Amino acid sequence: MKILILGNSSIFQRKALPSLKKIRKINIEIASKRNINFNHNYKTYKSYATAINKSKAKVVYISLINSEHFKWALYCLKKNKHVLIDKPITTNHIDTLKLISTASKKKLFLSEVIFFHKHRQFEHLIKYLNFKKPIKLNSKFHIPKLSKKNFRNYKKFGGGCFHDMSTYAAYLFYLFFKNDNFQILKLNNKKKFANFNLVAKHKNILIRSSFKFNSSYKNEMTIDNAKYRYKVNFIFAPPIDNNTNIRILDKNINKNYIITLKKQNAFDKYFSYIFNLIKKKKYNYYYNEIKKISEIRQQIS
Repeated sequence: MKILILGNSSIFQRKALPSLKKIRKINIEIASKRNINFNHNYKTYKSYATAINKSKAKVVYISLINSEHFKWALYCLKKNKHVLIDKPITTNHIDTLKLISTASKKKLFLSEVIFFHKHRQFEHLIKYLNFKKPIKLNSKFHIPKLSKKNFRNYKKFGGGCFHDMSTYAAYLFYLFFKNDNFQILKLNNKKKFANFNLVAKHKNILIRSSFKFNSSYKNEMTIDNAKYRYKVNFIFAPPIDNNTNIRILDKNINKNYIITLKKQNAFDKYFSYIFNLIKKKKYNYYYNEIKKISEIRQQIS
């Protein structure tokens, strides 16, 4: 199977490419308007449109600036290509619905490349929780100041903290609340370009989330549940080459435990799973999930 990459982003070079190279019988082609500044023996294109039209790749992975996601995803779908897109899948709900509709009509696969919730540390954390007892979840994802050239600093490129990080918040609501009947208690998005905070509740679950640009780095989740408190670092961007830990505090006896989990490359897991779904022709697998995440993002925007 061939995969065509649109863009030459840092995350593609550092994380996606090494995982794709591990998969047998995957041929990689790259379309980039910039020079490809790493050693390679892949077929390359300077024009995205030319690449899509000429490449025999059945799958296209879009790793472009946010404002370009919808345009090129729709173009690829119309050319009968399966599409994987870096988050956010688009910058507005209507465009996302159009992609889902087009993919559905053409029986094509569509996926947003996000998978923190599929990582071993998150899956183990969920198993420890007692959902019959109150759950208080507090998450933070703060990153340092970006370089001036980074597209995330510019609205015209779909930049800003909300577009970059709201998908994480939406997935927390999707996974914990199970439906869209949650109540937003607090939403501070007046300065959502630089940061946004929100508090939401459904039944016995309360979620507080804080997302920031231009701050000291924090990437953590703490959950209070009955007599236990659970804490996980690097929750939204789990490490590829290191083990991860779940810290558990028994509040009744004030004793800490550490559960160490073997390292897991979430990109490896994602691509292996996606190609298997495409092989089995389960093209509509993510349609409902993508729609729900987009609806939640619209609610909190």
